[in-house]
Amino acid sequence: MIAFLDKKFLLVIILITSCNQTVDINSNLEDESEKIIEAIFEVPLILEDEFKQENNLDDWSEFIRLEYNILALANSVSGYLENDFNYISETLNSLGNNSDDILGSEFQLYHDRLEIKGRMKLLNIQIQKTKLNIKDWDKKKGLEELDKIFVFFNYTVQTIRSISNNNLID
Repeated sequence: MIAFLDKKFLLVIILITSCNQTVDINSNLEDESEKIIEAIFEVPLILEDEFKQENNLDDWSEFIRLEYNILALANSVSGYLENDFNYISETLNSLGNNSDDILGSEFQLYHDRLEIKGRMKLLNIQIQKTKLNIKDWDKKKGLEELDKIFVFFNYTVQTIRSISNNNLID
């Protein structure tokens, strides 16, 4: 009988110690900060130099600076994903200043067409929102918000093209 109890006792100890272990729930979940984020975003459209000259858009210095900084931001996205928000903070600051300047622009097309004004205001809001909050977002959210800047800019460029080509109804 003692031999039987010794074998059972050993089995009970093994079962109790193996069942007493807790599973680490976090070990099975992927760490969001270690995920590699692919830099997929809307490519900013630019107006061709010939188009700018034909429609006197090359005189709109505020838009030219805005376009330049949008392209600089697009070129900085991969650096942002590899580093942190400080990598693009200066570009976002310049872009924010340019978008503020364009709202006070005296350019005729901007003043005459509410469509362009509206698009520029939406772009400005998105730029300012991103500039202020990017430090608090993870990379995925930051990329989504940067992409919105490019989308709003592309809508603006397409509106300018349509108006300049007289494709938009007055």
